Amino acid sequence: MWSRRALAGAVLATLLGCPAHAQIEDSWLEQVDPWGISYLGEDEPALRTRMWRGARGEDLLALMQDARTKGLSPAEQILMRRLALSGGRAPEGEDRDTLLAERARIAFELGEAAAAAGQFSELKSPPPGVDALAMAADLNLVLGNEATACEALNTPNPESDYWPRLRAVCAALAGNTSGAELAMEMAQAQGVDDGWLASAIFAMSGVTPNPPKARFDSGIGFAMSNRAVLEVTPDAVPQDRADIAAAMARRKLTPPDVRVKAAQIAAEAGLIDREEFRIAYNSALAADGFNPRTLLSEAMFAAADGMSSDAETAKAIAAALIEAEESPAHFAATASLLRAGMAKLPLSPDTEDKAFLFARANIAAGEFDEAIRWVTPPEPEPEPAAPEPTLEEIGPAPEDAEASGPANLLVPTGITIETGGPPEDTDAEEASDELLAEGEMLPDEEDPVAEPPTFEAAWIGALVILADADARKDAIEAAADQLIAAAQNEEKAEAAARMFALWSAAGTAPPSEARTFLSIESPTADSSSAPGDAIAIWAAARSGTAAEVVLRTVSLTNGDPSELGLADITLILAALEDIGAGDAARLLALEATGYWKETP
Repeated sequence: MWSRRALAGAVLATLLGCPAHAQIEDSWLEQVDPWGISYLGEDEPALRTRMWRGARGEDLLALMQDARTKGLSPAEQILMRRLALSGGRAPEGEDRDTLLAERARIAFELGEAAAAAGQFSELKSPPPGVDALAMAADLNLVLGNEATACEALNTPNPESDYWPRLRAVCAALAGNTSGAELAMEMAQAQGVDDGWLASAIFAMSGVTPNPPKARFDSGIGFAMSNRAVLEVTPDAVPQDRADIAAAMARRKLTPPDVRVKAAQIAAEAGLIDREEFRIAYNSALAADGFNPRTLLSEAMFAAADGMSSDAETAKAIAAALIEAEESPAHFAATASLLRAGMAKLPLSPDTEDKAFLFARANIAAGEFDEAIRWVTPPEPEPEPAAPEPTLEEIGPAPEDAEASGPANLLVPTGITIETGGPPEDTDAEEASDELLAEGEMLPDEEDPVAEPPTFEAAWIGALVILADADARKDAIEAAADQLIAAAQNEEKAEAAARMFALWSAAGTAPPSEARTFLSIESPTADSSSAPGDAIAIWAAARSGTAAEVVLRTVSLTNGDPSELGLADITLILAALEDIGAGDAARLLALEATGYWKETP
């Protein structure tokens, strides 16, 4: 008779040995150039197909190996994502396979799991020490593509400890717990040392009295933790795997405090949109026993509970935003989540000290009307109308007064009483005539002069123009006039001049008076901080090498483009416009103002 363990082993061997589908020889799919595959959505802008041409492979390779993938600003995220996910013609030279591997690595580190899985699976010559197929399979486990991940077991694989572990996991995912236990024992016999995975597999069958805590440091950990329903703690959220954090944020069964932490990481990396971010937080707020542990959670709780006063809610929201000022990505993610809470607050004595902070946050969230509201003083309430006078206050009617006048008095015979106005002052009339003749009339009362706007209010108006590609001409002129009027000292004048320069570089033409102001007040001390690097970016754009433009730009901006000199950022923005990345250029121009920080 077959033992239970032997039968499970036979089933496992059959399950993992059968091909998932027939092999198609000379399929046209094998002829597809992996460089030409785009992983962007249909409506997403892409870099041009010749993005890699015009540069030596060795130069591109050096730039890609040094490329930043962490701590990116939102504009930098857009650029690097398009670099890694856009399809195009392959670069020339012998380094194309190595460059393709670097492209896959960049997609992986950006958290673009689907693109990275596809690109790793297409590598024909992976770098030494890199098991590209294992990377692809593990990423598919994160994506929930368990069948695709397990199908990889049917292809010849390198000798590594990943594949014995995957065999055990795939058996567990198929519900074959006995087969999974046997596969894990076989893996351990081959020298695989993974005590956590063994414990997780045995926990599925109830053998382990003390199951391990969940782990989310890999696709195997993600899949097994969820399938074995292991206990999840906030410490399990991986800080360096935004793709796994995004999957945890989207999973409804993730514990609330863990879900909001994962959502924060994924939102800052640009992997979930603000609606997904909001859903993750709202599910936590609705959960029984949820205890806000961060300033952002406290702000969301204050904005949603309906019991906090305006002052308390404003204070909580402001604290979360101030904490997020450490980086533009953190500030933008936090602002997008708190925009509804800010919209409910009035501009009042309880909130006016936070008005400029809230205006900047609404710029980050793309709520331009709300940004303007926070720096626009409310209209004064009309004075109450005077009450109608009573009859007693008015007194007798004119005819009654006349009836009681001197004509009706009893006057002795022979005495006459004269009535009428006071005697005429002929001397005064003559003096008045002389003044009129000489034209010496009193001056007319002048209309009150409106006070110029505060620099903060004018700055917000200028930021709105910079962020809005569809700003009207009259709005542009009004914003320019207000910013010039409010720039009352040298520091503010230089900041205003930089703003007008960024308008121009982003495609918004400043009016004539703003151009004159720009030519006079432009700062000269920081006009260029790295002229050679900026000119190289502009030159790469002229040659059509969009990939080089992106790589050099992200290297130079370094997470904070506001630190660059005016000439440098102007050249960079012009280069981005030239390669068809105008939307990223406008966002980078906004970040070059340092708007998420304090006022200039």
